[in-house]
Amino acid sequence: MKNVLKNLLTSIATLAVVLIPQIAYGAEGSEEVSAAEGSAAGSAAAKTAVGGVSAGTIAAVVAIAAAAAAISDSGSGGGAITPTPTPTPTPTPTPTPTPTPTPDVIEEYIITEVVDVPGTASYTVAGATATRTTGATAVRTTGATAVRTTGATAVRTTGATATRTTGATATRTTGATSTATAGFSLVDVHETYDLQETYDVVETYDVVEDYDVVETFDTEETYTTTVTVPAVAASTAVQTSVGTRVAQ
Repeated sequence: MKNVLKNLLTSIATLAVVLIPQIAYGAEGSEEVSAAEGSAAGSAAAKTAVGGVSAGTIAAVVAIAAAAAAISDSGSGGGAITPTPTPTPTPTPTPTPTPTPTPDVIEEYIITEVVDVPGTASYTVAGATATRTTGATAVRTTGATAVRTTGATAVRTTGATATRTTGATATRTTGATSTATAGFSLVDVHETYDLQETYDVVETYDVVEDYDVVETFDTEETYTTTVTVPAVAASTAVQTSVGTRVAQ
């Protein structure tokens, strides 16, 4: 690699040596033409050239020579610093594909466990309603009526009539005749009789009244019964449930 580079630089330097005189000669010709056209242009060409070679040409030759010297020193193991070689990049490893997981098989099983059943004390709760007598009595009407005597009496006509003597007397002719002894005359016979009257037959009766039949009854009250729940002793029981797990 160093030899190739060195040969390349030698070729460039040789090419530069060959081309520089040609470039300088061309520059001198152009300056002569310019001098014929005008003195001002000839003066400018004379200032920019030294010994017939332009300043740009000289600078190019110097730069090429300096570059050739630097490359020559580098290739021959001179004092130039050797550049650090660029490290070869480590290739990225291809990731291993993740394997597809095998799905778990879920199974059901029976869980059996013994649990403690706590005991409870006896207690009472409200039950149904009921009625009971209070020990007192009361009177109420039954809705029926009845008749009873009041203890008093009264008189009323019966609608019939009767005859009775008044206690007085009177005289009346009987319709018969008799012969008197004194003159053998006929006279009417008179009689004395009790006077009578016709009256309405009356009766004496007990006065009665209609009244409401009442009854005496025991008063009642409605109350709430209580139910006593017996105590339950503590015990144990077996409890089962269904669980799931991954099949082995």
